[in-house]
Amino acid sequence: MSEEIQQIHTLISSDDKFNKSSGYSALFQFQQHSCLNPSSLQSLAHSSQSIISSIVSDISHVHDEEIAAQALKCLGFMLYHPSVVSVLHVEDANLVLGTLTKLITTTKLKSACNLGVWCLSVQQLGASFLVTHFHSLLRAIVHALDNPMGSLSTTFEATQAVMKLSGQLSEQMKGSSHIWAPPIYRRLLSTDKRERDSSERCLLKIRSTVIPPSLDISKVIVKDMKIKLLNGMKHLLDNGMKTQAICAWGWFVRMLGSHALKNRHLVNDMLKIPERTFTDLDPQVQIATQVAWEGLIDALVHCPKLVSEKNALAEENSLEKQHSLGRKSCDDHANANGFSKSIRLIMTPLIGIMSSKCDISVHSSCLNTWCYLLHKLDSSINEPSMIKMVLEPILKAIFQNGPDSKSVCLWNLGLDLLSDSISQKCRDVLYQSTGSVSHRISENGHSLSGKCSWKQHLIRWMPWNINQLDFYLNMIFHLTHQASRPTVTCDHRSHVYDISLKLFIYILKGVKLDVESPSTDYDGIMQCLNSLLTFIKKVCEDLCSDVGENYDVYCTSIQFIDAITKELGPSILGSPLYKFSLDLKYIDDLQSVDHCKHLKFLSVGCISYMDKVSPLVYLIALYFHMVVQSTMKSRQTEHVSQGMCEYFKFIFCLSDPLENLLTSIGFLYRHVQPIYLSIWIALAQGLNYSVSDVNCKSLQEALSDSTVYSSICHLLIYPIVAHSEVPRMTLSNASASLDNYPESPERKLRFELVIQTWESLYGSLSALGFGCSSATNFSGDLCMLLSSCLDENGGMVESDTDFELTCNDVDLDVLHLTGNFLIGILGQIQALELVSELDGSKFDRDSKILCCIKNCLKFVAKYMNLLRIKMVRDPLPGFVGTSRLYSALASFISCLHWKQDILHFLEIVSCPLLQWLSHMGMQDERTNDQLQLMWTEILSCLRRSQPPINFGSALLKLHEPLFEKTLDHPYPSISEPTINFWNCTFGQQIILDFPSSLLCVLDKLSRNGRLKLQKRSLPCHQKCHSHEEVNDALQGYRVSAKPNGTSKRVELVLDTLKEAPPLSFKKRRLELTEHQKEVRRAQQGRERATGGHGPGIRTYTNADFSQARDNSQESQEEIRDPETILQMLIKTI
Repeated sequence: MSEEIQQIHTLISSDDKFNKSSGYSALFQFQQHSCLNPSSLQSLAHSSQSIISSIVSDISHVHDEEIAAQALKCLGFMLYHPSVVSVLHVEDANLVLGTLTKLITTTKLKSACNLGVWCLSVQQLGASFLVTHFHSLLRAIVHALDNPMGSLSTTFEATQAVMKLSGQLSEQMKGSSHIWAPPIYRRLLSTDKRERDSSERCLLKIRSTVIPPSLDISKVIVKDMKIKLLNGMKHLLDNGMKTQAICAWGWFVRMLGSHALKNRHLVNDMLKIPERTFTDLDPQVQIATQVAWEGLIDALVHCPKLVSEKNALAEENSLEKQHSLGRKSCDDHANANGFSKSIRLIMTPLIGIMSSKCDISVHSSCLNTWCYLLHKLDSSINEPSMIKMVLEPILKAIFQNGPDSKSVCLWNLGLDLLSDSISQKCRDVLYQSTGSVSHRISENGHSLSGKCSWKQHLIRWMPWNINQLDFYLNMIFHLTHQASRPTVTCDHRSHVYDISLKLFIYILKGVKLDVESPSTDYDGIMQCLNSLLTFIKKVCEDLCSDVGENYDVYCTSIQFIDAITKELGPSILGSPLYKFSLDLKYIDDLQSVDHCKHLKFLSVGCISYMDKVSPLVYLIALYFHMVVQSTMKSRQTEHVSQGMCEYFKFIFCLSDPLENLLTSIGFLYRHVQPIYLSIWIALAQGLNYSVSDVNCKSLQEALSDSTVYSSICHLLIYPIVAHSEVPRMTLSNASASLDNYPESPERKLRFELVIQTWESLYGSLSALGFGCSSATNFSGDLCMLLSSCLDENGGMVESDTDFELTCNDVDLDVLHLTGNFLIGILGQIQALELVSELDGSKFDRDSKILCCIKNCLKFVAKYMNLLRIKMVRDPLPGFVGTSRLYSALASFISCLHWKQDILHFLEIVSCPLLQWLSHMGMQDERTNDQLQLMWTEILSCLRRSQPPINFGSALLKLHEPLFEKTLDHPYPSISEPTINFWNCTFGQQIILDFPSSLLCVLDKLSRNGRLKLQKRSLPCHQKCHSHEEVNDALQGYRVSAKPNGTSKRVELVLDTLKEAPPLSFKKRRLELTEHQKEVRRAQQGRERATGGHGPGIRTYTNADFSQARDNSQESQEEIRDPETILQMLIKTI
């Protein structure tokens, strides 16, 4: 013992009052100093036994209040500091505790009692010391709580002592709570705020000790409630102390616990208190009521557990064991019924508050109480009945207002709860994809505005099953419907739509787990798919029916469809086992409109209303419905267009893409207008990607199916068909002035994208070999379709070998697109057909390539006629006029080598070409330059023909109008090459019969020395056409009977789609009779009559060829056939 401690001990052991007082003062100072000086604290601990003995002696015989107070203060330090407490002996601890309890219960001094209780509240003694003195300590504390001397500080210290002992001797305090708790909870009704606050702080601190309450304390509070507590609360209410009254009510109902179910009359009387405060106008009173309502939750939610425990105990009886199953079933039903009633009782005011227009702080407090209920329900919250009663009504109430700056906190809480609940099922999947377990919307996504602080109650969400699917889908629909209201700002709406999509994807991931699970049967899968399709239909039809200026809802609906398509995949959505009625109003409305005009080409039957279709076809129908609505009511953004393209890419790359492709094209052709070209672009780009992607083998193989050929061809002409539906611009409105045909940047970009997409898709299909079969030729058939579009647009009718137009005018957009498509086809044929033909056989070329070239040339001729009549010459930058067309034709002609191709080209294109050459003075310089280039290429290809062309009278007479115009053309760039051509070809012929229309031109040019003419002449009987000459002239003509039945007519053959194989000739040559030879010579010397017959037409009578040899019946039959006559002429002349 140190010298200083020795001196202090001597003083406090003295009998002199002054010395004692001085000693305790010095000891108290030394204790304070020792907190900063470890050596002093060690000295104090070593001398603690002797010092405690002196202190106990002084407080045991209290004669002086001042000395007792000083001694108790020093004792409190000795009991509080761990260094001192750790060295106390059991005897010393027992002595101290016994002395303190006796002092508290017997002293008449307020200060001594107060400090004694304070010593108990601050002591750090171990439980082993306290347990032996628990009852005496309990009596002392209850005595202090009763406060017989009316000391407020004593009561305060007593509540502190209760909190201390509850932490040290929890079980003992819980078992004796009916003894010490009543003095505390009764003070909740005190008019003194300090007493109320002290009691409430104590109860909050020891809540786990008294809640859930024991049966004993419940019985005690029932008695107290009947005697004074209920009246005390009413008294506070009547005196305006509503907050204090409802706060006390909350603690009282908590302590009733499960005993409340046995005292329903008492509870009903108690419920009259919150009935008055729930409807109070003061928000603070309402908030206090929400907090107090948690007391009722504590009292009622554990009831099923307690009842089940009683049932378990009752089953120990042997008699009840015999009927355990039946009784347990009845008990479970009764328990469930009673529990449901309790939940409804709890939820009724909460739903009312959330549905009313209260202050936002009241709503926040109400949600705190509701979250506490979810927490107390534990795993029971996942039961369908609890979802229906507890979760659904509050969530709907949360989302019925806003979202706005005031309700953002409420929305965030509701969205977080939904996210946690939904994502629980697919938690593992989400963790694998994101590496994060947390999926709170308010954490991961941006907040609408501000942040809120909520009570954090752990809610035990369990993986949901398919029975809960409809609930979650209904909540997402409620979210999107609320956000679609016109009062919601764009930012808030966009945020809610994004969250709804995330939640929907969580649901889809969960559904996929269920559907792919072997434990899910067919009915379960159909239930899931039916719920999802019903939800999507509801969003697309009901939600989008009345949205005003809200165009975002269409984008969200499209994203929903895209999500379900990609998340569930083709194995589920495309299965032939799952069929649903196509009950879409969109389909029903389409059937009321006549679309047969554009749907005749479809290789499969059109989908009709209420047809049984796969989920994927159902979704494709909805997808088209939404993109059409979006296109009609808003301008599609690049993001939406890209999304459409990605969607079509996905469905075209699935394992069975043929049905998806045909369905998509079919729905596209139900909407034939220029505004829907954005849909066509997305579809065509998606198809082009799938055709070009090496991983999309399924589509590339499907394209070989003949059923898809016609649909693909019509997909490529859709831009023309769409523009054909718009009103035609009249020639007077279009005029030749560019100012009357304005061009906007958007229009220009749209056409550029359409043309670029078309060329890319056409090129990809051609490179893939699409449509290359014995019965089809892709480019040729496409030209026929485009040509028929020109016929329909311009009212073009065929008259002999020329074309005429009615008064209807072709829309300039049609010309623009058609010309670009024509140039693309010419380039493709030039690159593939004309190059690859050198590797094929003669028969293969005749049956495939020739038909394609002829169809293309007919298309060219029609387009040239349209341009001539419309008098449109490149009216816009990038508009396809004559200059670009002739440039493309010149390049095309440069690749022609076969005589048959060259002659067909000249025969088909000569008429419109003659018209353009005749009006070069009305055309711009650029057009004339390209026209001159094309004419030069035509002359060059005639000279390089293989086999060579015989430039005789027949060829000259066939094209005399063309040579008449070009030999003496006002433009030297036309006439000079033509004269040079003449001198190298026709000018080298020895025998020529010049057409009368050419005589003036030939005479003029020959006299000027510019044109060569052979001056010698052969005898008349040798003046006949060679075999090659006649063959060149007659190639492409047919012999037909004239109306009088007495003569035949040779005319130009307009080839059909399928080219017949070359005719097989008889090995035996047929010889003409003398009469026939005479007729032939006469015909050769006669000038050709053009009126009524057209160019190159010759007429013969049946009698002229009737004198066949009598020795061959077979030869006579052949001569009667016009085709045989033609072949005979070719061979014999």
